[in-house]
Parts: sequence; C-alpha cells; structure tokens
Amino acid sequence: MAARVWCAVLTCALAAIIPGVPAQAEEETATATPAVRLEQRIPLDPTRFDAQFGGISGLAYDRWARRWLMISDDRSGHGPARFYRVRISQDRRQRLKIGKGKRVILTDRAGLPFPAPGTGREAVDPEAIRVMPDGTGLLWTSEGDVVDGFGPAVLRIDRQGREQGRIILPANLRLDPGQSSGIRDNATFEGLDITSDGALWIAMEGPLIEDGLPAAPGRTAPVRFSRLMDGAPARQYAYRLDAVPVRGQGAVADNGVSEILALDDRHMLVMERSGATDAAGRFQFHNRLYLADFGAAPDVAQMASLSAGTVAAAQKTLILDFDSLPGAPFGNLEGMDWLGGMQPDGSRRLLIVNDNGFEADRPTELLVVTIAAGLLP
Repeated sequence: MAARVWCAVLTCALAAIIPGVPAQAEEETATATPAVRLEQRIPLDPTRFDAQFGGISGLAYDRWARRWLMISDDRSGHGPARFYRVRISQDRRQRLKIGKGKRVILTDRAGLPFPAPGTGREAVDPEAIRVMPDGTGLLWTSEGDVVDGFGPAVLRIDRQGREQGRIILPANLRLDPGQSSGIRDNATFEGLDITSDGALWIAMEGPLIEDGLPAAPGRTAPVRFSRLMDGAPARQYAYRLDAVPVRGQGAVADNGVSEILALDDRHMLVMERSGATDAAGRFQFHNRLYLADFGAAPDVAQMASLSAGTVAAAQKTLILDFDSLPGAPFGNLEGMDWLGGMQPDGSRRLLIVNDNGFEADRPTELLVVTIAAGLLP
C-alpha cells in the first residue's frame, strides 16, 4: 500500500507522542529437498559489533539506509536495550560479506535508556523489528515488563532509537496485573510485519491465559494473530501451534511463534520454535517454517476464549523442518527477512538469524535459505 496510507494508519493507531573470526566465516552448503536449500551458514564475529553482542531476536532490511537491523532481546542486563545496524553485501556468487556493526541504544519518551527490570520504571524485552513502509522510522516490539507492571508494546522509533509513539493495542493483549486473563509473561509479541494492504500484524508467541494451556508434548495450542488497520476495528485470527516435537530430558519443553514474514495480505511465513531442556538443563531448539493462509480464517477478536478447540484456524503448510537439514541443530531461530527480491528462476531467499542466549559456546549465526518457485504464493 502507498506510504501515505500507512502514514494514515499510524495517525490513528499511534498513541500521543507523550556494536576473532573473519566476519564472513566458513559457509556450509546443503540440500534439504529440491524445493528448499540451505545455501550458507555464517557465524558472526561479535568483535565486529560490541562486547555485549548477542541475543539477536529480530532481523529486518532497511532499504532506505541500505543496512540490516538486528535487535537484541537483552533486558538491559548485559548492556542497554539496543539494536545494531550492519551492512551485508553479496559477491557475484551471492555469498554474503558482513560489515562492521553499529550499536543503537533504544530510549524512551524522555530520551533515557530503558532500565533493567525491578526499578519501577518500564523495562523492555525487545523481540521483533521492522521498517515503516514509507521509510520514516522503525517499529519494534517489547514482550513487556511484568515485574514493574508494564505490558507488551509496539513502539515507533527514529533511526537513532528514540521513541516517537506507540501502537494502540487490543484490550485482550494488555497485562492483567492479577494474571487471571490476557498475556502470559515472556510469551507475547515475538512476531511483527506489515502486509501488502498496509495492515500491521502482531503474532503472539503463546496463547492468552483465557485461550488455554501452552503447547506441550502431545498438546497443540491456539495463538492470536492481530491485524491493525486504519479506520477499522482490530481483527484477530487463530493460528494453531504444533505440539512440542521433541520432549527432551529436562523439565521444560515448549513451542511458540518466534517470527512472521508477510508474502501478501493473507499469506505469511511463520517460524515455530520449540525449546526443550536436556539433562543438564540447557535448552535444545527445534524449528519449523510454515506457510500460513489467513484468507478463510474467521475473525476471533470478539471471542472471549479459544480454548474450546473447535475454532477455525489459519491453514498451515510445512515449508521446512530445520532438523531435516545437514548440520542441524541450528539453535533458537527468531528473526527473518527477505534477502533481495525474486530470483531469475522465481525462487526467493530468506535471511534468518538465531538468538544465542548470550551463551559463549553458541555463536550468533545467519542462515541463507532458498525457497524454490511454486512453493510460495
């Protein structure tokens, strides 16, 4: 949709404005199926960013600045809440070369960096980042700060990280201090994108409290995708998460949406990321990429609960089980965006990043995945 229409969306939706190894380390090429290929696997050198680099949970290309954006989910524990800008170029064989990253600190309305939880001021848990369609700014999500009584948020910022405003959210996506309904702590806004009709889509990582129990071994779970559009009531659609695919040997096993990426106004790619603890208590991750079609899914915004299990959900088709690729596992995949436009053969390329959880033996990596023509709408 034209930039001026998105500007109108923001006018109505925003609340009042109240930075070792070589950068392009060893690659790996593998074939998963004739339709989906892993072209490159690139560990990132943290020294080309800063001492606190890690926890990358969102990825977006800023075509106006010709830079890639990587947002960290650090709750101001290792460093201030932040994202990074980095130039990624391609050689004639389309292999990536990673430039030097620049850190941008996220600041609130008063121009102050967000604190760690427990201070009484709003702390943030950044998860997703996208560029405004007209290029005037950025959007990013926070999963909220339950400790200090703040719910999840979608914030608009300039390229210097300064808060400019916030998206008005549906009431059921806000924090209930009593935790009897609404969002669950650390299971909220992981997915964010803008569809071709100018609508802003927000995907919950896990179900609302009133929508039932989270996904578990042998149990699926419904999550809400919210569509916000100028001049229209917010719509919500059900998306059913898989049951946890691998139980693990520890006490914790879950599955949730970690990112979305729009293809058009009804189709989007959905990354489902499952984490299960092993005998040592460390999370091992399993990722699946789905094509979701919301065209025939009903609006469930007025439904008080999705727990009945009979609610029609978006159709979903498995595009890639990352466990099937040579070199698996690939860690906690949380960010993705298109890498360039459609290729001459009609295929599309994805750039995907993992969240290493600030674990020294788990590097942040970029994956280049090619999806063949005909597999996507």
